[in-house]
Amino acid sequence: MAQPSTRQELIDYCKRKLGAPVLEINVADEQIEDLVDDAVQFFQERHFDGVAQTYLKYQITQDDIDRGRAVGSSGVGIASTSATTNIEGTNTTFNYYETSNYLQVPNHIIGVNKIYQFEGSNSLSSGMFSIKYQLFLNDIYYWGSTELLTYSMVKSYLEDINFLLTTQKQIRFNKREDRLYLDIDWSSLRVGEYLIIRLL
Repeated sequence: MAQPSTRQELIDYCKRKLGAPVLEINVADEQIEDLVDDAVQFFQERHFDGVAQTYLKYQITQDDIDRGRAVGSSGVGIASTSATTNIEGTNTTFNYYETSNYLQVPNHIIGVNKIYQFEGSNSLSSGMFSIKYQLFLNDIYYWGSTELLTYSMVKSYLEDINFLLTTQKQIRFNKREDRLYLDIDWSSLRVGEYLIIRLL
């Protein structure tokens, strides 16, 4: 069984399966290239071995924050759409406004699973005066002052509280537009923070 290892070997293998060189294959080189691209894309999207789960790290900029927290009918990143119709003899216009609370992702990404939690201003574990920092400062500094079992139970309890009070970020991924929509509080983001994006 043939196992092509290069693009050209795959093309030659496909031509042989169609009957070449005994039969003349009347296909242009450009058509072959397009078909190979389609086949690779189909393999990546449908076959479990065609994709690799990986992670992307995105650094927040001030432009992202300004676009994401824009509200109303004006501001950076507000897009407007209008529709006009005739209602009882009167032309009526409907105006719609949408904020640009999305991140543009590279077009080779075919799916997004999750946005990982990041240390924001409304998290129990952020800052010098957080519960987690104080626990380390007061108890863990002296290794003999606490047992590992007690420490593990307290950490689990703090993680439960953090999970209940800081919900997971809701996301929508639109492959056709390569946009990752984020349902997060953009005003809580800081310039230089990172979003960890888990891909399919």
